[in-house]
Amino acid sequence: MPFWFGSCSKKDDAVAPSTSAIEGNWRISGYKVDPAIDFLGNGQKSNDLLAALKSLPGGLGNDAVECLTTTVVTFNSNGKITGKAGNKCDTSDDINPIEENSSWRLDGNKLTITSGSDVTTYDVVVSGNTLKLSAKETDDLDGDGKDETYTMTLEMTKA
Repeated sequence: MPFWFGSCSKKDDAVAPSTSAIEGNWRISGYKVDPAIDFLGNGQKSNDLLAALKSLPGGLGNDAVECLTTTVVTFNSNGKITGKAGNKCDTSDDINPIEENSSWRLDGNKLTITSGSDVTTYDVVVSGNTLKLSAKETDDLDGDGKDETYTMTLEMTKA
C-alpha cells in the first residue's frame, strides 16, 4: 500500500529501516486514522483514536487508553512478537492491536505481522525512538452504514 505523491519532483531519499531498528520493546504512543472521523456524532472530526476513547462519556475509554499505552510489545530478533499487558488491561477485552505470539518479518519498508491465519502488512517508518506502522483498512468507523477506506497508523515509542 504505497503512498502516492503524484507530481512531486523531489527525489525520495527515505531509507528502509533495518530489522535491528524494529527489534526491541515498544509502547503505543498514538493511534491515528486518516481521514478524520466524527466519533462522537457531535460534528467534530478527529484523527486521534486515543483522544476519542478518552472523550467517551463517563470516562469509559480511560482504562482502554491506559491499557494500550502501558502495554509493552517486543519485536524479538527471532521474528516472534511477545509482550506484557499494561495497566488496566482486561484479559476479556481484545483491544491490543498486536497480538502476543505473533510473528514479524521486515521486507524493505513493509512489516508483515502474522497471527494465526491473520496476516497484515504495514508501511513502516522508524525515526529515532519512534516506530510508525500504517495500513489501509475498510470499515464503517463513522457508523453511517457504509464501509469507507481509512489509513490507520499505530505510533510506538521505544520502551
